[in-house]
Parts: sequence; structure tokens; C-alpha cells
Amino acid sequence: MTNEELEILAELLFDKLMERQEEYDREFEENVQDMFKAGFTAEIKLTEEELMIGELARLQTLMMLYENKEEYEKAAVAYLKKLMTLKRDYDNGNKTNVSPQI
Repeated sequence: MTNEELEILAELLFDKLMERQEEYDREFEENVQDMFKAGFTAEIKLTEEELMIGELARLQTLMMLYENKEEYEKAAVAYLKKLMTLKRDYDNGNKTNVSPQI
């Protein structure tokens, strides 16, 4: 086999691999979209405590981002939401070791 024939064969193989990878990527994206449409939390069976901790982590992250940008009003809103979430869950008997940070 000549170098030219090897080059043609390599290009054909590469094209086939790329087609197959694009197909896998499309399938993966469709699966992820279906999973979110079906309710991602139902798919992985998150507990109320895990959902609460996730929400608190989201609010903590937002608060820190706003503080770093010196958007203190937005940071205060995120902090208040965080406190309200903690209070609600505490009042509902879902007492965890998650505590607000100042």
C-alpha cells in the first residue's frame, strides 16, 4: 500500500469515526434533555434534605458572586432567601447540620 493510499484510508476512517461520534453526541444530548423533561430529581431520587442543601449551595454561590461584584443588594436578597429556606426547613422538622455563613 502506498503512502497516498494509506492517507486516503486514514481520512476515510477519520470521517467514519467523526460521524459515529456526532451520532453518539446527539443521542447523549437527547437523553439528557429527556431526563430533564421527565424531572431530573425524580430520575435520581433526591431526598428533601439533598434538595434543600442544593438550594442552599446555589444561594451561597450567588451571594458570594454578588459580593465579589460589589452588588450588595443582590447579595442581601440571596442571603435572605437562604435564611428563609433554612427557617422553613427547620420549622418543618428537617433539621440538618447546614448553618448559614456570614
